[in-house]
Amino acid sequence: MDGSPFQNPEEKLTLSALYAPADHRYFSRLERHLSALQSLVKLRSPEDFRFLPPSLGSWSWLSSHIEDADVLVLLVSPDLLASQAYEAAIPRAIERARQGEMRLIPILVRSTALEETPLAALQMLPRAGRPLSQQMDRDESFHEIVREIHRVCEELGRQRRAPQSSPNESRPRRLTESSSSRINYRLDEVFKRAGLPTVTFVPPPNFERLKLALIEPGRGVVIEGPSGIGKTTAVREAINELGEWELGSEQQQAIKLLSARAPADREQLRTLPEWHHGVVIIDDFHRLEPSLRQELIDYLKLLADTQPEDRKLVIIGIPGTGQSFISAIAFDTATRFDHFKMGRVSDREILQLIEQGEQALNVTFESKDDIIRLVDGSFVLAQFICYLLCSYSKVIQTQPFPVAIRSRLTEAIQDMMGTLEMKFGQAIRHFAAAGGPYDQTSLYLLEELSQNREGVLWLSLLRQEEPGRAEDLKRFLNLSWPQLRTSHPEVQDHLFCDPSVGVLLAEDPTLIFYLRHCRFDLLAREVGKRPVPSRQRVFICYTREDREWLERLRTHLAPIERQGTFDVWDDTLISAGSRWEEKLEDAIARAGVAVVLVSAKLLASDFIMTRQLPKLLDRARLAGTLIIPIVVSPCLFEESELHGFEPANDPRKPLALLSKPAQQLALTDIARRITAAVTAQSE
Repeated sequence: MDGSPFQNPEEKLTLSALYAPADHRYFSRLERHLSALQSLVKLRSPEDFRFLPPSLGSWSWLSSHIEDADVLVLLVSPDLLASQAYEAAIPRAIERARQGEMRLIPILVRSTALEETPLAALQMLPRAGRPLSQQMDRDESFHEIVREIHRVCEELGRQRRAPQSSPNESRPRRLTESSSSRINYRLDEVFKRAGLPTVTFVPPPNFERLKLALIEPGRGVVIEGPSGIGKTTAVREAINELGEWELGSEQQQAIKLLSARAPADREQLRTLPEWHHGVVIIDDFHRLEPSLRQELIDYLKLLADTQPEDRKLVIIGIPGTGQSFISAIAFDTATRFDHFKMGRVSDREILQLIEQGEQALNVTFESKDDIIRLVDGSFVLAQFICYLLCSYSKVIQTQPFPVAIRSRLTEAIQDMMGTLEMKFGQAIRHFAAAGGPYDQTSLYLLEELSQNREGVLWLSLLRQEEPGRAEDLKRFLNLSWPQLRTSHPEVQDHLFCDPSVGVLLAEDPTLIFYLRHCRFDLLAREVGKRPVPSRQRVFICYTREDREWLERLRTHLAPIERQGTFDVWDDTLISAGSRWEEKLEDAIARAGVAVVLVSAKLLASDFIMTRQLPKLLDRARLAGTLIIPIVVSPCLFEESELHGFEPANDPRKPLALLSKPAQQLALTDIARRITAAVTAQSE
């Protein structure tokens, strides 16, 4: 920690400390560690740090510690909070820190009840939250504390050296190393719920290549990616960073952003070749009607052929946008425009956004890992969640001293859902009701969309994955969606569907968040959907050790499933990040036939025997679900709760004991029996 910002010893920062006499040993140890900062700070003499007995104490003595300090360290303990000195000193210390006149660093040395005290909102050191008295490795904890004090002192040193606009101006803590003259920020400037972020902008990995593409004359630029990842922000920020020197003053002034959502902008795009000069950015390109999209593809091809230096076209759209250009133009032309694919952002990038916000507001989020998991790669959601958490801690602007932002994610989710219900609720109910009470396709699409990380469903892929739904999906595209557009056009504000290419898109990442926290069973009842006939679902219950038998059984059932006779479901179909138990319970509730792969491992599984099998037995008793055991390996089948159901094979001849050819014959026969059972259920 060498390298002092001060050449003159008189310029050193004054560091004072307040602590109770009972905590002197902690201060003595801290003082030894602080010796590494002698080039940055001057410590008051050790005797000055000690509290005088109450009878000898005076306000003037305490005041000198507080008023002269650039940095005030508090060693927090029950004794400190119980002292008269605390009552006299802390309110003034907090006020000075709030006004930016000094930095306040609280250190928790012993377990202390801080609720209902002014210190409760402050970020304590060590950051793990455990007091020094409970730390196993106290040296490491003191190193962490000294590193934080060093960081604060260096920051204050840079401010002291910076020129002041007036002699009387205070020295507030500088928040960023950018050229911005702003020092304090409002919460809505840091975590933006609408508009383009500035303070918390995180450049994508290919940001420098994007800047190069924007300044190269004549080359078109196509950027594709899901909503909420910062495509438009990246382009705008790249242009801002390039500035007049790289782009040229004339081109810098001729940048025009047009959105396919805006009717006036769409009209301008129809005549783009007639007036195009400078940089034109077309956002939400996929929302243009197919004929206009094709005209612009042709125009991009013309620009790629001629490469004019005074015109550049930037296209921003959903995944697949770039491929539509590449497939529409010649190979040699395809190399004359730059194609950028931007996927969901990484956890590291979300963390960078959070940390930039922490620095700007002088706060620390206690639940960064939980926030990262919740937002699932969406910058937009991260901005929303961080905004709400800060507001709960009453942080509405840059704090004069560090503040800990508590983990209140459950409350944040509830508040977000309340807001999003007003925004999306009615449109989603209209969409869910599409097709009438017996058509579950719209609900199925919403549920699939909720589990799609990019918010984009390619229905052609869904038809391949679930051939039994092919006709339903075709009917949705050709009939239900056109009717929905006509009767409830507001649905298109939130959901985009293009039957010509078979895509369904949630354009707002907060809509995906809303859908992920929806109860689809309640939504179905609310819009009048009738339950799906149970015969359409075959549920397979198995244990992980019998995964091979699951796969072999599914292979034999696949030809029948492809005919649309039934759907086969097992827990491998649950998407990552889904509410696992809820999905499992829903699948059991919808099953008309339940196949159980019985083995000693399954009968020994606490989860299956105490939580999954009882639900299946209840469905058999109450709803008529047919249970078909298949004995795959030697076990005590006759002693289990399943012995009352007729197995599909002879329990005395488990599949595992048969020869390979005999296993194939047995599985073929079992597949026929399951098909017959499904057929019988439907009659």
